[in-house]
Amino acid sequence: MVNCNPETVSTDYDTSDRLYFEPLTEEHVLEIIHKEQSAGTLNGVIVQFGGQTPLKLANTLDQENVPILGTSPASIDLAEDREQFAALLDDLGIQQ
Repeated sequence: MVNCNPETVSTDYDTSDRLYFEPLTEEHVLEIIHKEQSAGTLNGVIVQFGGQTPLKLANTLDQENVPILGTSPASIDLAEDREQFAALLDDLGIQQ
């Protein structure tokens, strides 16, 4: 887990095997991912938790061929983009 907010660790301490206190930037996250990959311990990443910052990192991780577990970056974009989401609802016949 990458967490840039030490105040939340008291609730996250048993969520993952490792906890990195680093900024949620492309550079920092990719460095951690490369470290985990070189150790052979990375099966993939989950980007859905923690607000907009990790969600925005999803496209970069996808472009770097980092395995993303769970919701794909394309589906995240669809849910986050109001116009795309509205078009999907129209296609499905769901009133807004």
